[in-house]
Amino acid sequence: MRSYWECPKCRALLTRDRLEATAGACPYCDARVGEPAEFVDRDAHPADVEGRGFEPLTVPPTTPAKIATALRLLFEQLPVIAALVLMIRLPGNIAAELIVEREGLGGDPLASIPMKLVVDLFFGPITAAGLIVLLAERMSGRRSTFQDVARAGVEAWWRVFAARVVATFFVLSAGVVFFLVGLPPVIRLLGAIPALILYVYYCLVDEVIVLEHSPILDSRRRSARLVAGRAWRIVAGAGGVILIIGLVSVVVGGLLDDTGLLADPIIRAVADSLLGVLGSLGSIVLFLFYWEAQAESLEDVAYKPALDDDPR
Repeated sequence: MRSYWECPKCRALLTRDRLEATAGACPYCDARVGEPAEFVDRDAHPADVEGRGFEPLTVPPTTPAKIATALRLLFEQLPVIAALVLMIRLPGNIAAELIVEREGLGGDPLASIPMKLVVDLFFGPITAAGLIVLLAERMSGRRSTFQDVARAGVEAWWRVFAARVVATFFVLSAGVVFFLVGLPPVIRLLGAIPALILYVYYCLVDEVIVLEHSPILDSRRRSARLVAGRAWRIVAGAGGVILIIGLVSVVVGGLLDDTGLLADPIIRAVADSLLGVLGSLGSIVLFLFYWEAQAESLEDVAYKPALDDDPR
């Protein structure tokens, strides 16, 4: 019995489980490898197949369609995504709001932001990595449990954190140099331009680290290659997501403020955490750009199985 099949387009070696999950299509480039019935494991226990009920997804070509697909994925996978976000964000937000309230700064909406940023800096990579694994499996037509993706997020935490630190160092360095040479203020502001450019080109570092297991120092270059040719579309997608989240934040914040609920630190923490769940829409849009880019790249096999195949 054959153990592997070779994709005729990208030359990836694929297992029976992978091809069964994608109905005979290559999960990397969507090329047809064979008929779905060819890859069905006749000896598989029914429990092994149960939970593979999704149809594999392909990334739409336009940016508005990507945002629409991201919204679909957000609501389709809402229980797992909410659990991933809230397990880090909710306790962190509650702690930050209670500290701010104790210091008498509860009326200042910006007072808790530094503490929340510190929590996200250190623990945000767990959520990001878990979400990427969840989406990668979903695009291939496979279901994932919260336990699986949370475990994958914890395992990838240190590599994502390190890659983010390295990328941030280069982004900040590109802008800081303009503030060190005594240039006029207007010229100094131009220092933000190269920093923003690098920020866009390094925006797929998380996906490269989690799915390609790329070396940390090489992840920036790989991200830049994937972003090349689609940078403006990524900026447009991010802008659309910011608009959606901003509108929802204004409406929800206004309602809570009118009712006086925002005076309660726990309510503020819960509201901010739930908006964080909606904020994962931006990560989903970036993932779709990554999935599209790696499918078009023939230089290597970009996606490696995110979760271990069931050995049964």
